[in-house]
Amino acid sequence: MDIKYSLKRSRKRKKTISLQIGNNSEVTIYAPYYTPVKEINRFVEEKESWIDKAIRRQAALQVSPQEKSYVTGENFYYLGQLYPLEAYFEPLENAGVIFWNRRFFLNCPANAEMKKHYFISWYRKKALQYLTERVDFFGSMLNLKSGGVRISAASKRWGSCSEDNHLSFSFRLMMAPPEVVDYVVVHELMHIREKNHSSKFWDLVVEVVPDYQAHRRWLREHQHYFNL
Repeated sequence: MDIKYSLKRSRKRKKTISLQIGNNSEVTIYAPYYTPVKEINRFVEEKESWIDKAIRRQAALQVSPQEKSYVTGENFYYLGQLYPLEAYFEPLENAGVIFWNRRFFLNCPANAEMKKHYFISWYRKKALQYLTERVDFFGSMLNLKSGGVRISAASKRWGSCSEDNHLSFSFRLMMAPPEVVDYVVVHELMHIREKNHSSKFWDLVVEVVPDYQAHRRWLREHQHYFNL
């Protein structure tokens, strides 16, 4: 067995063996006091694939992407795909960002804050158009009427539903794949029916998005790439 672990036994623990992975990828096993080592090792072996994936995922999350420089050749996410940027400055043309032929074009002076501003503005505009269309689509399908769509700059909260059913979404959702975006839209629409995250709420979500857990996991694992 390749996995090294620390063992913590407890007289209070009756039957259950559990594990925990720390911030430095250390594996700790918690077991009832008299559990045989052979049984503990068997438990770890059964979880070996899961532990390996969890450690790899944790390592990926700890790698901080470099700050955007907004230079030619740099890649930006749009609906789950990476596309290259061509940056230039032509004062006689309109400044800003356009997306054409699977490539971003940015016309802007050599000013990082101004370049960032134009990119955020582009994502916000696309988000309002795209997310409004998806809210209308699922709202009609589910017979749910929202109070309108707003776009935020939230970096960790993908969406929210207010008491008066106004839906708010982060412009960063435009960097996620369409199926992940749809999950967030359905999630917030279902809050019109259930203003909580009870089992009843998740039952509503799973009826429309059976694999919603995979989409939640994708957001957790990729959100650190969506900073501008």
